[in-house]
Amino acid sequence: MTATNINAVRQAVSAFHELQEDEQLTVLGLIYAENADTIPADAIDSLPIETAGDLVAQIQQLSPEEQLYALGDLLSANRNDQDEVMLDPHPSKALVELTRGGTKIPTGEYGSLSAEAKLAFWYLIGERLGTTIIGIPRDYSPSESATELLNTLKSLNTNDLVTFLKQVL
Repeated sequence: MTATNINAVRQAVSAFHELQEDEQLTVLGLIYAENADTIPADAIDSLPIETAGDLVAQIQQLSPEEQLYALGDLLSANRNDQDEVMLDPHPSKALVELTRGGTKIPTGEYGSLSAEAKLAFWYLIGERLGTTIIGIPRDYSPSESATELLNTLKSLNTNDLVTFLKQVL
């Protein structure tokens, strides 16, 4: 069993939370892209895929722009949201969200998922990036902070990366 590098994980979690929402989503997408081939099939089989699958199916029914908003909503959701529609903290963006009616994705449902089900959810999202889920634009260039975080995450072992993901999801 490999020991967890608590300081590196803690610093990575802190750096992740300092990123803007779009960059957080990009980091998650790039982590998936970087590690998809290295995830053992038995690890994927042990995830509660069907629990997360229904929520993924709801996301897939949205337009690409709404998918982006919904994923951001879910990323910032927690157990106390009770299916509220999350609004952007920026007033002009929140007004747009209110006038378009929000994304109608149950954030409380996501917030109540176990850590393993959240991993399964983001795994399924990552698996569908660029097909049925909006992808990262080819010309997107992550900020310096996001790039530094990605480099840190690349240096983590698998257990540390899973610990990081469980803490940020």
